[in-house]
Amino acid sequence: MKKILLLALIGVSIISCKEEKPKPVKDYLVLSGKIENFKKRDVTLNGFNFNKKIKFNKKTGTFLDTLKISKEGYYTLIANKKPIKLYLSDTVNTKIIFDYKNNTSIKFEGGNANINNYFVQKGKKFSEILINANNLFSLEEGDFLEKMNQYKEALITLSISNNLPTNFLKKEVKNINYEYLRNLSNYQDFYATLTENEEFAVSKDFPNPLNGFNYSSDEDYVNSYAYRKMLETQLDLLAKEKNEEGKCYYLTYLETTHAEVNSSIAKNDLLYKNAKNGITFTPHLKEFHDKFIAYSTNEKHKKEISKTYNILKTTAKGQPAPKFSNFENYNGGTTSLDDLLNKGNYLYIDVWATWCAYCKREIPLLKNLEEEYHGKKLTFVSISVDDKKQHEKWKQTIIDREMTGIQLFSGKKQNDLEWAQKFLIKGLPKFIIIAPDGTIVSPNAPAPSQGEKLTNIFDELGI
Repeated sequence: MKKILLLALIGVSIISCKEEKPKPVKDYLVLSGKIENFKKRDVTLNGFNFNKKIKFNKKTGTFLDTLKISKEGYYTLIANKKPIKLYLSDTVNTKIIFDYKNNTSIKFEGGNANINNYFVQKGKKFSEILINANNLFSLEEGDFLEKMNQYKEALITLSISNNLPTNFLKKEVKNINYEYLRNLSNYQDFYATLTENEEFAVSKDFPNPLNGFNYSSDEDYVNSYAYRKMLETQLDLLAKEKNEEGKCYYLTYLETTHAEVNSSIAKNDLLYKNAKNGITFTPHLKEFHDKFIAYSTNEKHKKEISKTYNILKTTAKGQPAPKFSNFENYNGGTTSLDDLLNKGNYLYIDVWATWCAYCKREIPLLKNLEEEYHGKKLTFVSISVDDKKQHEKWKQTIIDREMTGIQLFSGKKQNDLEWAQKFLIKGLPKFIIIAPDGTIVSPNAPAPSQGEKLTNIFDELGI
């Protein structure tokens, strides 16, 4: 009897253990969809610091992906050039069904279907009331304000009447207000551009969109694209106002962001966005790096910017210039950096590409500059970072634009060219000054269009 009782107790214990085994916690969502009349290979999902391409099956006209998102919130699904607003939660599956050629066909399934259907209705309100951006910003001031107030009231009424979840409704009402304020802040510049009236200014009675604007709201920064853009624009304007003659804008922007923004998510994100490219352009490399490290509290960002800094140190002022070899010379043969050094001349190097509109705008000014410094201790070198497929286009561009100086063809794009990557070239055109002995004078020299900023450097060098 005791044996039977003991075995029974053991059996109960085993069953109890099995029953108490925790089930796996779902930490993902499934995003799926069916798109008719869509012929591309993928769709893209964008959100705050989130970007992912999702494969589209052209045979079945469907897509499906399992996603792990850190925060629920506003996202945009982009099918080719068509953006579709979505609200995603970390464990709530969402399905979207629509015809790519029919804007009125969008349907949603899943836990957030009510919110996502609201976004479709919101888009229709824009078309009904504002028509399009060009129409809106071409209106006279009074008509513009009347339309904007009508649109804002319509959206708030729509959001309240849709029985939306309370936590989302709270975010959305704030977002509607930021969208309204952003349009107000854009009105003066957009109206001036569309009406070709550069001297236009809003009246003194025009509402100030920045009245009471909060520069330090992490919640709004994450949830509202309009708030992010307003904050970025205002910091840009403040930095330009504070920037002293001869000082680096990117450095001033870092300092301005640190002074004006107190919330950690917004501040770290803004500092990082500026530093990713800014550190490759600033002439004050060490100061820029040190201030970024002091201001940011995001260890991942700091590690990445420090890695970039350590690469850029090797091409900083006073360092030996990286060598390039056997670039095709338009006048025949090949040319290496060593062929151009130790001849008593400084090198003013223009890194450009045939597809780059900004590069082409500098060409006439570059030609004028070369004419002005003809016979002086300065050699003008243009290096094309077009790939081999653009070889004939490179030669034709030189002919069409009557380009002068030493014209070299690398045969590789900047991201594939080892020499260019040592300078971490992020944008074109890029100008570099190298001394006769091969040391770097400036890895970020002013462009010809910057006038005295450039010629003052030449004067200091005794050219």
